[in-house]
Amino acid sequence: MTTIYFVRHGETPWNALHRMQGRADILLSERGKKQASFAAEYFKNIHIDTIYASPLKRAFETASIIRGCRKILLIPEKGLLEAALGRWDGHTPEEIDELYPEEYDIWRNAPGEVRVDGGETFQQVQDRAWAAFQKILAREEGHTVLLVSHMGCLSTILLKAAGLPLNDLWKHPINNCGLARVDVENGKMTISDWGKDDYIPEEWKMSQPFGRVQKKKNN
Repeated sequence: MTTIYFVRHGETPWNALHRMQGRADILLSERGKKQASFAAEYFKNIHIDTIYASPLKRAFETASIIRGCRKILLIPEKGLLEAALGRWDGHTPEEIDELYPEEYDIWRNAPGEVRVDGGETFQQVQDRAWAAFQKILAREEGHTVLLVSHMGCLSTILLKAAGLPLNDLWKHPINNCGLARVDVENGKMTISDWGKDDYIPEEWKMSQPFGRVQKKKNN
């Protein structure tokens, strides 16, 4: 049996401000590093053969913190990059409402149908993330592997494994340093612990992980 753990990166300053964070290479905040340390504690007694991580600093640093002093190979994998968000990168939902009226609501309610200006669709994300996942599965058959990436990227893989549509993307959130587990045996995939983060104390989690910081005011 092959076991794959999916872990989302720790919090960044842009996460805290609800700024769109696609390919922008933002470092972990001190809070994000602390979240990663809780994930490291969770994984300390779990054997891991190899770690694959998005090359973006927030994911790669999270992977490094989880690895700690263990001599586990840590491999950057471009297929695990977050969705390219084009001109949305760095903007808050309120700013996107001004620049691209109503598109943020499509993003939240039907993410499989949104096309970000200058960015990827989630179908494109899923296609390249799934290809990377399949490559890793073939290489790591019979091993226990950790993938550290981003919610958008990891969720597209999990949705395909579960046979769920891309429009369900936000229905199965993975909070910062939360995880999911996929066991693969004889070609069958079993998902468990999707969104598990009970090893992170409540005071270290974001109080409002998704959506607008404040509701849009009606004029």
